[in-house]
Amino acid sequence: MKEKRRRLRINDDTMTTIVVLSLLFCVAVVVAGMVLAFFGVDVSTIVGNALTVFGTELGICGVMTIFNRWADRQDKQAEKRQERRLRREELKNERKRNEQSAG
Repeated sequence: MKEKRRRLRINDDTMTTIVVLSLLFCVAVVVAGMVLAFFGVDVSTIVGNALTVFGTELGICGVMTIFNRWADRQDKQAEKRQERRLRREELKNERKRNEQSAG
């Protein structure tokens, strides 16, 4: 029997996985730069760029979170509108049935 290949995914979301792994890579570059700086190597440009990318990735995470919350809220509002519409139709049909049975 073949073993199922495991995929590295966070919350079953490819985009989140890419962003988180990119953040971890930036952290690794900064830590490596600090270690090299301890031994006297000038890595200021590399660490500076890694921190810039790190900040950009954090911004992307924030925007993704805001968008996901907005999309969830839109879905909930659409569901509520649909429920209200169905309730109105049911009440309308019930009134018609009552009128027909009375008259």
